[in-house]
Amino acid sequence: MNRCINTGLGRGKPYLNPVQSVVFRQEIDALIEKQIEEWNANVPATDQHRRQNDFNHPMYARGLAETALRIRLLRVIESKAIAEIAKVSPEAAKIWAEYECDEMLHDEMFIQDLEKAGTSREEFLQIEPYMSTKLLVGFFSYLLDHEGPLGVVAYSYLVEYVNVKLEPEKLKGLEAILGKDMIAGQIAHSHTDINHDHPGMVWGALRYLISKEEDKAALKKYLREFQDLLAMYFVEVNKEFKTEQVREFA
Repeated sequence: MNRCINTGLGRGKPYLNPVQSVVFRQEIDALIEKQIEEWNANVPATDQHRRQNDFNHPMYARGLAETALRIRLLRVIESKAIAEIAKVSPEAAKIWAEYECDEMLHDEMFIQDLEKAGTSREEFLQIEPYMSTKLLVGFFSYLLDHEGPLGVVAYSYLVEYVNVKLEPEKLKGLEAILGKDMIAGQIAHSHTDINHDHPGMVWGALRYLISKEEDKAALKKYLREFQDLLAMYFVEVNKEFKTEQVREFA
């Protein structure tokens, strides 16, 4: 008996054939669309790019900092995920590695815009991540240790889908408020997401990680859990900057 396991060998064809993959992706996209509607209705201060008359510059800068911090923290655990994915599917691991190659250093894009917003790199390095970010990173570690890499990849699909759908409109609003030069890093990041088809890339990895109906149900549950974790950031940032919206959400 061969005791060598976790090699990604002998898996055969993916559980979802090409047609089934398209149909299930449409189902997941519809679920995310519903979550976007809920997000816009219930999460405070997500519309700063539309607030030309009362744009909160300190909150905006803090958001850039937190995004850069999340990229720095999550890229560590996402790199560890490659090894776990490879044990299941070398095809998914290859796609995931290519995706990480695209995303790995994108913290610098947000730091570039943060410096233009008035926060130096030295000041950025003194900023401690919010508890919501720490919990998000901790959840990734839990998933890898106890549930497998599916949830980690699911997070990126959620983020990439939402970014490609909403970021152009957000950047247009920020450009009107701040000017194009002030958001060059964010524009570059969005350009990569859209033109490299990051949602499609991540879905390609997800398809290889779905091996049974229970995985499909788990993917839907992960999307809800990440929605709740991401909303926690806005509770924290609203409290820090004492905005009126926090009372609506408290």
